Amino acid sequence: MKPFTILLTILAMLSGAGAGEAGSATYEPAQFFRTQIQPILERRCYECHSHQHEVEGELALDSELGWETGGENGPAVKPGDLKNSPLIQAIRHLDSDSAMPPKKKLPPIEIALLETWVLLGAPDPRTSSNP
Repeated sequence: MKPFTILLTILAMLSGAGAGEAGSATYEPAQFFRTQIQPILERRCYECHSHQHEVEGELALDSELGWETGGENGPAVKPGDLKNSPLIQAIRHLDSDSAMPPKKKLPPIEIALLETWVLLGAPDPRTSSNP
């Protein structure tokens, strides 16, 4: 499935609008983050990139400030910009040296959700004191 098709499919699923309900659903950035993005980060990234453990590469993904500040290579996410978001490049496994997670590539749906999050401006309701 092409990335654009995946993105459209995800957005349709997230809208919650079924036949006859078009336009009745609203996009809630905080809810999208909490239900779709935060679980991926917790499951796939926090072991190495959160303050719950030793932070590797100086990159913490357990707060908005963490990914905005970024790690050794600067900010992990550039809202709206897939090409220049190191997090997206890493999860796509384009370069074996920077591929994340290093042992096994994320499932395509999780990659598509993270890409969608970045394209939507990377909304993140967490604060640095409330990961």
